[in-house]
Amino acid sequence: MQISSIVWRNAPAWLVQGDQLEAVITVTGANLACLRQRGDEVNPLWQPPWPWADPATVVGRPDGPYGDWPEAPLLANIVGSNLCLDRFGMPWPGERRPLHGEAGVVPWRVVAHGETAEFTTDLPEARLRVRRRVTLAGDALVLATAACHDHDGPRAVEWCEHTTLGDPFLDGVEITAGIDRVLESAGEGLPLRDHDPVQALRVPGVNDPPAGSVLAARVTEPWWQADNRKLGRRLRAVWNRDDFPWLTLWTQHRHRSHAPWKLLGRTRGMEMATKPFPSDRPAPGRSRYLLDRPVECLIPAGAWREHVIRFTWTTI
Repeated sequence: MQISSIVWRNAPAWLVQGDQLEAVITVTGANLACLRQRGDEVNPLWQPPWPWADPATVVGRPDGPYGDWPEAPLLANIVGSNLCLDRFGMPWPGERRPLHGEAGVVPWRVVAHGETAEFTTDLPEARLRVRRRVTLAGDALVLATAACHDHDGPRAVEWCEHTTLGDPFLDGVEITAGIDRVLESAGEGLPLRDHDPVQALRVPGVNDPPAGSVLAARVTEPWWQADNRKLGRRLRAVWNRDDFPWLTLWTQHRHRSHAPWKLLGRTRGMEMATKPFPSDRPAPGRSRYLLDRPVECLIPAGAWREHVIRFTWTTI
């Protein structure tokens, strides 16, 4: 593989090139911003309709260009597939973390490249060391993310690979996944509502009315696949169900009016997660399982916990 420094959406990034595929990893957040065939421009991953800004310079406020805290730093930098760690959702009461934790807004460094490119960072609030390894082989990108800590005993974290699809790939896409139950939360303490899995996976068409939702899907077989037959492209993700027993489905179709959305943007998040919803801190005494799937992820003391996702990007 080859790796070089580039600029992506005015942000510093690295271009990682294999024999068939190339990927873009941002310096801030280590987002997988682009995955495409070499010599091709089709990228299935979402590119926000607003300009990039360094999250270190963004001050969240209701009338600000990126909205209020804690979303503003993340929205200024988010693109493609971003890592949520050690939170998936809002910070817990009393914390000064951005939405989805620090991993998506801190600078990363490249420490090795050859057959594998390795990127690392430290999360000061979460007190975690994190690395992301990218390997390109044929039509596959293997993304291996690991975290460790210096605490005594196991450490509970929230962890999600927040992969978001966008246009032009999203227009006309057909999505399937190894799921059997899809749930919607009506609010804390209220019963969960079931959704039809086929309808839940459907993406609104370009001319459909505004729509938005966050649903939780129970994973039976750890894969999802997105086909766009008009473009002749397929993106497929495969992982270990013990790592991510939940698939969060985020639909944003010109639905949010506040900045920076302003009724713009079409996305479908296919978010491989350790808990079903990007909700706040679990209530005391809540079960560690839902529908026979864990909702808690433990990093053992003195060891790295690694989650691996294999993306394939192919012509169909």
